[in-house]
Amino acid sequence: MDKRAKKAYEKAMNYYEKGKINKALELCEEALSEGLDNPLVLNFKGLLLYQKGNLNEAVTVWRINHKINNDAIAENYIRDSEMDEMRQDLYNEAEQALNQLKITKALELFMKCAESDFNSIDVNTKIALCYQKKGDFYRAKEYVDKALMIDGDAILAKSIYEELKQEGNYSNYKKSSKTFLAVIIGLVLALIIGVGGYSIIKFKNSNLTNNILADNTEESQNNEQKSEEDANNSKLVEPNDKVEGESKAQIGSTNLDKEKLKLMIGNNDFDGIYVQLKNIKQEEIKPEDNEIYKKAISLMKDAGISKFYEVGLKYFNQNNYSEAKDELDKAYTYCEGSSIKEHIWFYRASSYAKLSDANEAVSQFEKYYDKYPKGVYTQEALYELALLTNKSDKEKSKKYANMLINNFPNSIYVNDNIAAIARN
Repeated sequence: MDKRAKKAYEKAMNYYEKGKINKALELCEEALSEGLDNPLVLNFKGLLLYQKGNLNEAVTVWRINHKINNDAIAENYIRDSEMDEMRQDLYNEAEQALNQLKITKALELFMKCAESDFNSIDVNTKIALCYQKKGDFYRAKEYVDKALMIDGDAILAKSIYEELKQEGNYSNYKKSSKTFLAVIIGLVLALIIGVGGYSIIKFKNSNLTNNILADNTEESQNNEQKSEEDANNSKLVEPNDKVEGESKAQIGSTNLDKEKLKLMIGNNDFDGIYVQLKNIKQEEIKPEDNEIYKKAISLMKDAGISKFYEVGLKYFNQNNYSEAKDELDKAYTYCEGSSIKEHIWFYRASSYAKLSDANEAVSQFEKYYDKYPKGVYTQEALYELALLTNKSDKEKSKKYANMLINNFPNSIYVNDNIAAIARN
């Protein structure tokens, strides 16, 4: 790849990271104007078209790459894309159901479409729209964010975002959802430019940048080690229900620093407030400190849990389940009486499951189901319970599988695995 093409390719990757997919495509064209002997650029262009739902154009680009450059990755993309013609029909069926206001059916079909990254902008947007119509604004937020990460100018996604924002589903505290993306793309560019190697990009059934596979260089290993150390240093507290019963000597002072707490409230330092209040009991508060204590508690029950939930969900979507659990544990501490308690509870349980803490996951999912037998995530909870208990308690697993089948016969979670558990 010559200098001009390489520069255009770098800029294209940068624009994609910023959610400017159309600008990224323009720069791919600029890079390819220097010649079609650029397999990385051709594959990248094909993937961008693929995410936009332009299947025929994407396949054409990959065929050119395979023919001219004998590129094996492009050949794999072509083979894998055969299933996407069926997904296009599924998407059309889902849109028809949505137009007829058959929201549950439409959502189930769109979720099947989401098993691939084909047409992911429109698919994630329509899933967000379905959840919005069902009144599940936090799941709507989750999927509209996914769409806007790819195309920040998507008209319908932006409209849904603004409506959700007016409903108060976006807190003032907002970290960039592209931080993780930037790190991965930076590593890929370093490998391409510095090593001159051939990066393998696997795209199907997962986020584009989370599935970039490349040989690790010493520099990338050092960066990862430093990131891990920074992450460890940033952990201020352990999950709340894991420290119950520990002595005060183990978990720190129970004294409330009034002036420090005032400063934290003024700065919306939710993590700092969480640490300050963690070991404080209201009956231990001095009369002169009671007002500031109540103010801190009120802030945590409002903006605090929204922030912790938002960050926890971000980590969860990035497959960083340990950090997600830590943030969701914080949110759970103050979520009693909150409209988002159900969402916090479900994702907290899911984080335990992803971390292979089956016992705690089962406990949390069972408590969730007891509290919300007709909740937003009831189907998912029964599904997880059936799978998580299948090895340890066959009868319990069968019970949950049958509950899912009997109560939600048309659920997308009633699959071959659940049917097999119910039969056995």
